[in-house]
Amino acid sequence: MIRRQRSGLVGIYILSDVIAILLAYFWAYGFRFYGYLLPVDPEKGVPALKSYIVLLPLFLLTHILIFYLQGFYKTRLKRTRVDDFVYITLNAVFSVLIVFSFLNTMVAYGQGLSSLIPENFTISRLFLLIYLISVIFMITVLRHQIYFVMKRRYAKGLNLKNVLIVGAGKMGQAVAQKLLDYKDMGFIVRGFLDDSLPVGEEVPVDGGLPVLGTVGDLEPVLERGDISEVYVALDLSNYSQILETLKIVDRFIVNVRLIPDLFQMLTLKARIEDLDGFPVISIDEPPLKGLMLFLKRCVDVIVSTLVLLLFLPLWLFFSLLIKLTSRGPVLYRQERVGMDGSKFVMLKFRTMVSDAEQKTGPVMCSPGDPRITPLGRVLRMLSLDEIPQLINVLKGEMSLIGPRPERPVFVQDLRDRIPKYMLRHKVKSGITGWAQVHGLRQDADFDKRLEYDFYYIQNWSPALDFKILWKTLRKGFIDRSVSLSGKNRNKKPS
Repeated sequence: MIRRQRSGLVGIYILSDVIAILLAYFWAYGFRFYGYLLPVDPEKGVPALKSYIVLLPLFLLTHILIFYLQGFYKTRLKRTRVDDFVYITLNAVFSVLIVFSFLNTMVAYGQGLSSLIPENFTISRLFLLIYLISVIFMITVLRHQIYFVMKRRYAKGLNLKNVLIVGAGKMGQAVAQKLLDYKDMGFIVRGFLDDSLPVGEEVPVDGGLPVLGTVGDLEPVLERGDISEVYVALDLSNYSQILETLKIVDRFIVNVRLIPDLFQMLTLKARIEDLDGFPVISIDEPPLKGLMLFLKRCVDVIVSTLVLLLFLPLWLFFSLLIKLTSRGPVLYRQERVGMDGSKFVMLKFRTMVSDAEQKTGPVMCSPGDPRITPLGRVLRMLSLDEIPQLINVLKGEMSLIGPRPERPVFVQDLRDRIPKYMLRHKVKSGITGWAQVHGLRQDADFDKRLEYDFYYIQNWSPALDFKILWKTLRKGFIDRSVSLSGKNRNKKPS
């Protein structure tokens, strides 16, 4: 239901963006070539409007595609104006750069886009600058107007949906919180019906929502006529009560939604599929697949290749230092568990003495571990020991962003101690991740790290990957728990 409601808003937003792009495009053309403030080169003259019209679909397609990849059409109606402005500005800059680069490439190879465009046509730089500023302004203004209109509609009581939730347990509270997250779409949670709580008690959701009565009070509550949606979130152990609730609701003109408590057991997203007429619940299936998985892989390959090539002299310098300051190989090879439980050899710059685990076996580092070399402490503090893992990324064994891989011996222990631990292996392991940019490194509580890993898997989007990458570049490389003095507070695996 929320998806259908949101799809309508997405359609409005796409239409709004298309109108804004069209207005900005023709305004930029008119202002550049017919505005008195920007005289036209008499030798070149004013380019034909049809030449620019041919390019318009390219601008439209690029803008909409980038918005889609940003996840701009997947979020809820209300966002901060700063977030909106940042998304729109990034979209406009990337769109202009992509179109400009594409046109220059076509000209360089002597390829024309259309018979309507002269072979020596070059798009005006001033036009692109004016368009860049105009499109940011137009999209921002129109989107703000849509939000303002929708907010006014709900403020006037138009298209509101008054929701009653039957069952105030964990599932009922989770449903209430989810609906409150989308209150800008007109959802108003009036309260709960529950047999285990006294009438009038406040359920701790969004500052407190009242218990309006027991489950048996459903009929008189509906007879008041102000409820339009009923969510049934009772335990499956109350099967007879669920059936009775559905029978009562059938006598009223309200929409009823059944939330089985089976979904409390799920960690990743679930969806209902059709097996030749039979509804099948697909449990714990990650959303990262298909085209989005291919896109993520392309980014991994491009970024890893650029970093390895651009900073190759620096990596060679580190290799030489490692070789000169301690005996042993430059790279440390360690078996880890990756996607689907497959094992691979992860590469790191060696930061410990050679054969560090020969006597102890697989163990975590301890504070002030004497096995770490002086150079190794510097590499660990700056997280530069992880750089060779870009080779693992190129080989397809890892991704730039994802849950950190663990060693098989630790996985065997953790999967027995922590429920659903193995679900983190539904996606590729990463060099950095959502947990790491929040300061949850190897010494952090595994349950807490797992919570962040599941959040990443559930909510993956190109925008989330970009956010993690930005946070990593801004502050994630420096591990403040590592001290150059040797007093390492972090139990980082060797």
